[in-house]
Amino acid sequence: MKNKTRLLFSFLLAAILLAGMVSCFKDNNEEKEMKIIANFLKDQGIDTEPTESGLYYIEMTEGTGIQPVTGDTVEIYYVGYFLDGRIFDSNLNSDPFRFALGSGNTIQGIDEGVSYMKESGKALLVIPSSLGYGSTGSYVVPGYTPLAFDVVLDKVIIGPYH
Repeated sequence: MKNKTRLLFSFLLAAILLAGMVSCFKDNNEEKEMKIIANFLKDQGIDTEPTESGLYYIEMTEGTGIQPVTGDTVEIYYVGYFLDGRIFDSNLNSDPFRFALGSGNTIQGIDEGVSYMKESGKALLVIPSSLGYGSTGSYVVPGYTPLAFDVVLDKVIIGPYH
């Protein structure tokens, strides 16, 4: 019985220590991301505050069409790049990327950013990993990596809630 108690105590202590280390690791990564984003914005000459979620939305060209709402289908052209300028994805030479706004079919930062745009508008979205590919990343994006997207909202197809 004494051995089981010691084993349980050891296990609980290890779990608490591990949880503390993971929390510190996450906080450290978030701090690094915030510095990387701040430096990127400064280098671009951009002075803006993030939205409540942490997205940096910079309108480059105001659109002249309608603004989409949740449930509308949107078609966008985009260039996705790391904050050091390396492009990791683009659809400029292909068909527009089509998705229903708010459906979860794209990363949260794109979904939120497009919701602020009007048809024919262009925006720069600076996306922390919490609104992108998170701690796990994707096949080309490492975990805890902030990203930037140049986005053109090409078309809004009105959905059931507009």
